[in-house]
Amino acid sequence: MKHLCRAVLFILLACIYLLDTGCGKKHKNPYQEPTTYTLISEVDSGIGGWPPTDTRDWFEGDTVNYIYWLEHGSTNLSILLDGDVVEDSGSFIMNQDHLLQATCDVKVMWKLYLDKAVYYSCPAIGDDGTIYVGTGIYMMTQSGDLYAVNPDGTIKWSYPLDYNAYSPAIGPDGTIYIEDSWNNAYAVTPQGTLKWKFNDFEKPEHVRYDVGQRVPAIGIDGTVYVVADGLYALNPANGSRIWRFNPRAGGSCRQSPVIGADGTIYITIHQEDFYAVNPDGTQKWHTKLDHDYEMSFTSPAIDVDGTIYLGAEGGLYSWVYAFNPDSTLKWKYTVDGAFRHVRASPTIGSDGTVYIATKAGGDNSTAKVIALTPSGTEKWQYVVDPMHVADDCYTTPSVGADGIIYFGAENGHIYALNPDGTLNWTSQLEYGINWSSAAITGDGTLYIGTSAGTNYQGNLYALKSSSMGYASSPWPRFRHDNKNTGRFGAN
Repeated sequence: MKHLCRAVLFILLACIYLLDTGCGKKHKNPYQEPTTYTLISEVDSGIGGWPPTDTRDWFEGDTVNYIYWLEHGSTNLSILLDGDVVEDSGSFIMNQDHLLQATCDVKVMWKLYLDKAVYYSCPAIGDDGTIYVGTGIYMMTQSGDLYAVNPDGTIKWSYPLDYNAYSPAIGPDGTIYIEDSWNNAYAVTPQGTLKWKFNDFEKPEHVRYDVGQRVPAIGIDGTVYVVADGLYALNPANGSRIWRFNPRAGGSCRQSPVIGADGTIYITIHQEDFYAVNPDGTQKWHTKLDHDYEMSFTSPAIDVDGTIYLGAEGGLYSWVYAFNPDSTLKWKYTVDGAFRHVRASPTIGSDGTVYIATKAGGDNSTAKVIALTPSGTEKWQYVVDPMHVADDCYTTPSVGADGIIYFGAENGHIYALNPDGTLNWTSQLEYGINWSSAAITGDGTLYIGTSAGTNYQGNLYALKSSSMGYASSPWPRFRHDNKNTGRFGAN
């Protein structure tokens, strides 16, 4: 009887099990733990978005949404899902373990916040690696400063100027020379003390233009050439006037002088008058732009054969002039598009290509960088991102040793172009880039200044690049070299 009871009980339990499982069909236990898969997310610094770097379990069948973007100072965003390239944003199903990777190239090494904009100033670099840069924006702040910055991005010293600063230039003994927007010229020692100040103008009430660059040129003997109501040659020891050149009554200068291989100084005075001046202050020759309404805000560039390249504008249009060393016109290139004015200065690549940047112009057009052959024919144009209409390019292109061309735009981007005009990389910096042009050091560091904000604060940036110094070229950057000497053949 006891065994019979056990048998009946077993049969009853078996029947209950069969009924519960659907008479032998597979049935999922409602109390069984659900299946999970692991998502590993690896996100580089310099990238914003979600999910962040993490390891997390998800339920089988869950949808994972992701989105990533480059933060300021980064470039080359790449998203990989299990080793396959995917879009910057999207979703996927957790049907297995997954690896999500977001990588980028962080360009910014450091940035230095400054109280005022680095607007007109292109960095100069001393023999010891000190970076010199000026601050202030014309008509927006009442004074500027000259900064000396260590290669690690810390401030070494600053010197206050009466008005806003243009680009500094460095003399043979390390003295820093700089003009302000009122055309006062300062000589400051490498320790940050004033050596002398020059404002002994022939015409003290001369016109000060609200755009352009007035940067001292440094002769091979150390003579300092500055512009105001004409061209002045100054004694580097004490700032005394050696001579003044200006055959035009009342004319003043919109741009910076440059010095040729034989010591000739080239300068535009007033609007359409372009002069070659001997080292003793006498006129070598004089030529004019084609029309009296044309003018130049650009610093000339000098080629190995003595050709002088000059940007000009007038009315609706802009041009690039090429003058022979004897003042005759070699060629003239017309920039396409109304109001696409040339305010950046020409530079030259190792193969003789001439590079120029333009403003955006009118009718919703965009800024450009244009490459010209030494004979003045167009090789290519690079159009600045059309999403940023009316963001001008005032920065002079800098040509690296590997042929990469660097320039900035008012949209806050710094661009690196391949020698064929295609984009190598671009990176958004926090602020706009105005007249500041990139300086390149032998280790590939780029230095460039920015400006923006209601109070026009600024930053000095140090960025990584592939260019170990400049192209082997007669004029690879604004003012020729990292000391901003404006002299052909200077180091």
